[in-house]
Amino acid sequence: MDTTAAPRRSWIGDVGPFLLASFGFSWGLWAVALLLGGDIADPVVFALYAVGACGPSLAGLTIRLTSTGPRPPRPAGATRWLPAALLVGAGPGVAAAFATPLFGGPAVDPSTASGIVAGAGGLLPFLAFALVAGPLAEEFGWRGHAQPVLRRSLSPAATSAVLGTIWALWHLPLFLLAGTYQAGMGLFTVQALGFFVSMLPLSVCYWWVTERLRGGVPAAVLLHLAGNLTLVLLAVQSVVGGSIFLAVLILLAALLLWTQPARQPEPAVSA
Repeated sequence: MDTTAAPRRSWIGDVGPFLLASFGFSWGLWAVALLLGGDIADPVVFALYAVGACGPSLAGLTIRLTSTGPRPPRPAGATRWLPAALLVGAGPGVAAAFATPLFGGPAVDPSTASGIVAGAGGLLPFLAFALVAGPLAEEFGWRGHAQPVLRRSLSPAATSAVLGTIWALWHLPLFLLAGTYQAGMGLFTVQALGFFVSMLPLSVCYWWVTERLRGGVPAAVLLHLAGNLTLVLLAVQSVVGGSIFLAVLILLAALLLWTQPARQPEPAVSA
């Protein structure tokens, strides 16, 4: 009888090719954008910024298309995950926006949202850009590939911590591109610190709707879209608002992890 233990799978090796591809593509194009002035008001810089933002999804889809391994299971019916994705995505931002004045922060200004939509050329162009820039550009990579690969070796909490850290670091160059949401916060600020830290509890929320509720990438896209729209339109950028947002996220993530079953089946992923 062979009692030799099977070698422990390395999550670094499993996810390494995806990280090299997604970071290399995104950071490479953003580096060129910075060399050309780094202001997305310039059409060429904006094009580099927008295409570079698609790095995670392009890397994830490319690996899946070139893989001969098993495919992820199909998502469950939308009634199972859609309401949860909307609530978890928008809830923390809405709570922060309306609780901020109670703690001395600025109140929600409806003219801010209308000005943002008008500046994008109207409601439909604004929604189209919001859907692509972030949700579609990233989630086929982060939650469609990296998360299930990490889950072969790590627990939900560890997967969320690792992926949240990677996700946060991927955004770093955006703080240097004038006109981006991240540049508006500034890199060495309390708001930026909150942005980076929030990626960890957010990753727990994404895990919950994509794996526990079996929403897959569609659920991740919807959660990402709802979250981004809430933060941008309700202008949750003050120190007070960001602190409340982060506190709500941490409490929500703790609750979702606490209520998970003791044992969970290992998700099927493409090799």
